[in-house]
Amino acid sequence: MSALALAGCAGDAAPILMEAQLRGPGIAFESIDGPPLPIFQRLVADLAAEAEQRQVLVVSRAGQPAYRVRGYLAALLSHGKTHIGWVWDVYDAQKQRAFRIAGEEVFPGKSADPWAPLDDAMLSRIARTSMDRLVTFLGAPDTAVAGAAPPIPAAFAQE
Repeated sequence: MSALALAGCAGDAAPILMEAQLRGPGIAFESIDGPPLPIFQRLVADLAAEAEQRQVLVVSRAGQPAYRVRGYLAALLSHGKTHIGWVWDVYDAQKQRAFRIAGEEVFPGKSADPWAPLDDAMLSRIARTSMDRLVTFLGAPDTAVAGAAPPIPAAFAQE
């Protein structure tokens, strides 16, 4: 039986992942902003699979999770390269940012569509890395320092 199921998207294209009988503090994905709908849908499916594999309790955003996660992806063409940046801000029940996860993938060459290099393997890697870091945080949230956020990927920087 699948522990998580993709229930669909809300009107604002935010993912809704269903609750399962899993362990740990519950998390809810509030939104994932930036990517086109097909990439968004594939990323949500990958995140659900990675959460299930790690037995992370993902609940509906309408519930009372211990943490809420907002995601952002950006694509940028710069200096002959395509940069895909991603950030996950994790908020506690008091709506204070508790943790930030960030990463970036850089591809040589430019394309008419900056999202084109983001294939299934890359989305899977982003989901796996993100969930690994989230699980580490959930295992010891008191050791995370919100102020010591990782650097912002170049895809989010203003040139």
